[in-house]
Amino acid sequence: MGIESNWCSCTKCHAGYGWEDDSFDFTDKSGIDCLVCHDTTGTYAENKGSCGYPDDSVDLAEAAKSVGKPDRGNCGSCHWYGGGGNNVKHGDMGKALADPARKLDVHMGGLGFQCQDCHTARNHKISGKSNTSSVTEGTVSCTDCHEKRPHNASSPLLDELNDHCDALSCQVCHIPEYARAAKTTTLWDWSKSGEENKVLEQTDDMEKVLSRKKGLMVRKSNLTPHYAWYNGKHKRYLNGDPVNPDGVTQLNPPQGDITDPEAKIAPYKLMHGVEPADAELHHLIVPKLFGEGGYFETYDWQQSAEKGMAAAGLDFSGEITFVKTVMHWRLNHQVAPARQALSCLDCHGSEGVMDFRALGYDGDPAAVGGRRAESE
Repeated sequence: MGIESNWCSCTKCHAGYGWEDDSFDFTDKSGIDCLVCHDTTGTYAENKGSCGYPDDSVDLAEAAKSVGKPDRGNCGSCHWYGGGGNNVKHGDMGKALADPARKLDVHMGGLGFQCQDCHTARNHKISGKSNTSSVTEGTVSCTDCHEKRPHNASSPLLDELNDHCDALSCQVCHIPEYARAAKTTTLWDWSKSGEENKVLEQTDDMEKVLSRKKGLMVRKSNLTPHYAWYNGKHKRYLNGDPVNPDGVTQLNPPQGDITDPEAKIAPYKLMHGVEPADAELHHLIVPKLFGEGGYFETYDWQQSAEKGMAAAGLDFSGEITFVKTVMHWRLNHQVAPARQALSCLDCHGSEGVMDFRALGYDGDPAAVGGRRAESE
């Protein structure tokens, strides 16, 4: 929803102390929290809402004596719980990756990879690329380890899969489903907040709940990805950008299309939202959620909007509406064993998982011609 006026709760997952406002000094090395990454006792935790300071229950001396190389639990203490709970945001990252079975993730469960085996670091700059902000300290790619044409070329079928690599990312076939170990949030409707907590519907693969704090939330598991062209870039909604009051506002759409030689089809989780916006000025509202006068204390959108927009330096007309949004979360984890990868008919059969026309083809490329024909 926005960090302004919510600093100390949002910055709990920043590897530093005391990020209370926009004056935080990133060059001050005394503000770096080394233990959040290097504690090996498994007991280190940052206190909720404390701007990144450790919980009072932590034995700091014991943690300091235990420092070592990070493991998945160090990274996961933040990345698995983004959005306020296990697997809420990403859909392919949750606490099951602490000790996964091979069938859940062949790299972490089958080969025992730690996060830094792929997200390599130099001088504490950790490679990776954010879906939601323009942050990168080096890219991570399957071809860092695998060949660009990784399948056995002596087999006609497998060599055809090599040709598919011109238009498909590896993740398309090798992450056929996501949220396989825990449900992930697919709809977050803030307009329903303030109502009594209630479970509206629940099955093995889906739950629909009303949360007084967060509104209507739908969580699902074992989901088929959404597929979109991706050329390595995302466009991102910035504070003050206009919204579509009558349609859906894209918050971070991937860039690229069928004619873009740099783009490949990639799998995504879509996070649908209903968020507060200024009814007259038509931009999203940054509300104050936490602390004194915050929405989670007052359940007063008007007051929380006034405080949050003032902190963000944005104009606020005083009129609030709610608009539909969607976020794209690129899927890179929970790579399934090869036997579980998509087969030909999973895409090209009558019940195929891809909407080829939405991707810019005239129909199934197996029948009408592939991307190369489109771009000639």
